Amino acid sequence: MKSFIQVSPESHFPIQNLPYGVFKPDPDLQPRPAVAIGDYVLDLSVLADAGLFNGPLLSGSDCFNQPTLNKFMGMGRPAWKEARATIQKLLSEDEPTLRDNTNLRERSLVPMSKVEMLVPMTIGDYTDFFSSMHHAKNCGVIFRGPQNPINLNWYYLPIAYHGRASSVVISGTDIVRPRGQCPPSGDSLPSFGPSKKLDFELEMAAVVGPGNKLGTCIDINNATDHIFGLVLMNDWSARDIQGWEYVPLGPFLGKSFGTTISPWIVTLDALEPFACDAPKQDPPPLPYLAEKTSKNYDLQLEVQIKPSGQEPCVVTKSNFKHLYWTVTQQIAHHTINGCNLRPGDLFGTGTISGPEPESLGCLLELTWNGQKPLSLNGKSRTFLEDGDEVTFTGVCKVCHHHSLGPNENLRLAINLTVVKEMVTMLDLEHALGRYYLPHSKDGQPPLLPLSLSSSLSHPLFGSVNMKSRRRGSLSVSSTSTTVTYTFRNDNFTPTFPSPSFKEIPIKSPDRPPTPITVHFHDDHRPSTAAARIQAAYRSYVVRRLVKKIAAVKSEVDRMERVIQRQETVDALRSSDREKLKMNELLMRLLLELDSVPGFDPAVRELRRSVSHRIVALQEVVDGICRSGGFRMDAWDWDDVIGDMEERVCRERGGEELESSNQRLGVRAILRFTAGASNLCT
Repeated sequence: MKSFIQVSPESHFPIQNLPYGVFKPDPDLQPRPAVAIGDYVLDLSVLADAGLFNGPLLSGSDCFNQPTLNKFMGMGRPAWKEARATIQKLLSEDEPTLRDNTNLRERSLVPMSKVEMLVPMTIGDYTDFFSSMHHAKNCGVIFRGPQNPINLNWYYLPIAYHGRASSVVISGTDIVRPRGQCPPSGDSLPSFGPSKKLDFELEMAAVVGPGNKLGTCIDINNATDHIFGLVLMNDWSARDIQGWEYVPLGPFLGKSFGTTISPWIVTLDALEPFACDAPKQDPPPLPYLAEKTSKNYDLQLEVQIKPSGQEPCVVTKSNFKHLYWTVTQQIAHHTINGCNLRPGDLFGTGTISGPEPESLGCLLELTWNGQKPLSLNGKSRTFLEDGDEVTFTGVCKVCHHHSLGPNENLRLAINLTVVKEMVTMLDLEHALGRYYLPHSKDGQPPLLPLSLSSSLSHPLFGSVNMKSRRRGSLSVSSTSTTVTYTFRNDNFTPTFPSPSFKEIPIKSPDRPPTPITVHFHDDHRPSTAAARIQAAYRSYVVRRLVKKIAAVKSEVDRMERVIQRQETVDALRSSDREKLKMNELLMRLLLELDSVPGFDPAVRELRRSVSHRIVALQEVVDGICRSGGFRMDAWDWDDVIGDMEERVCRERGGEELESSNQRLGVRAILRFTAGASNLCT
């Protein structure tokens, strides 16, 4: 079968795949279900509104007009098969319904590069299993020795623990290095700090379709009907935190800080051509776990690590077929006690390791708990470092005896970024506890005690209260909103310590100086170390502030695209609520930008350029609300923004807009609060 849409032979999404996901075509629009085809996202809500799902099970259903796939998942395998057959027919090269309808095709097919993918279902519960014999054996040898690496119960039941559903995130979401307690060394106390053994775990996960009632169980031979599909999954692990806490109840903080899944759910119908026999189980499982046909899938898995600023390196290649306990056995065991499952529940397989050294599914095994470092681009590595990017890929290779053809394939893909904020010795805003300078004497590093605390309450709507050591102030009250707004002192410059000081006052941009006492050895001069710490900290702060401004700029770019649309113009002119919403969004961007301290010239210049654009967009919105009957597509957008910036700068103090930024904030807030008051009254 071929599609009228051109699909590259290397694409993850041929017509034989059609995985399900949920996307937003625009940040301000509602999520909607979709399938992937080639480089496009097919909007199922558009097809449903056009009445193209006209089979007996889906006709009249609103399952594709939901923000998640949960309702569709709960409808069961007959409905899934009907939907798949309908979508394949609409996309096939000899079907004119979608192919020849230009308007429908343009509304339903959205380039994948222009959409935002979301977690496709509401996950009520998440369970992570321990189903690979090779992984279980390797971990047992590492921690208990080779005499008895696998506990007896592992051979009789699929071991699992209940994970944290709230921290399951979509591919591409940054993961912050976790902090926690780590095991003591010798007679010392447990240490506290960022994990030094951050690891990935190569897993897949089953997404539950129809559930079962409380007090009933799912028969092993019917379990397939309760599995909607599979996703790739990375169960991030902090091995040092996990090693200290897991006895006697299992993982907790070493796992709960983040679990990443791929955005597309590949159905079992798509994977059926790649079914294979599961490993023989010895001893035989108990009757409730004994399947008439025990199968896995020949799905090749690969992990790449890309160090910051370097080329990616393949670190392992494994295969889904190595799982000892199948996903259907996991379903049957999970419900044998009467536990009820619900649509959207997530079942992780556990780390998928193979029998070969190059097929191990995590760094714990690949480096043998740090004893055998890997070489990445010529550098020795044991666990993940700040800035690493981890990419999982799953591919089902087509054999010639399959009906798909030699140049067609099914692919799953996931791209995971490991660390958002670098947590190091100098991360003064996020760290607690004791950290150490790198120089030591007799193996004992000099102590660097820190004690910092801060709090900020900043709800988006209703009450905003921001206080800091800033210049100028404003208070506005209305029946619906109270805003306290003050402006930052941009002339702040960190002071450098005198060479004779041992107490180094390092200033945070929005906090009083925090004394940090550094105990140096005789062969290290305080002046040199102090300057090094101060320079490193200033560089870190500047990088972080630039990153924050870049995030605001990205939001401004999206706002600009939204305002250019004719439907936005019509909504602003016809609805006070839409006008208030737009004013609120622009005010939020202005507040967020003003929270960036301008103590560095480069930061000030970058912030100034973004603030110009925010004010120009507000002027455009004002013009739309005052205007008559023009159309946005008649504008030269670059000229509009340029003219607005020039006029605003001239009215508010010339080119040095930053020197009068207080007036800009006042104008945005007054507009916002006035709109809120009018709407409420």
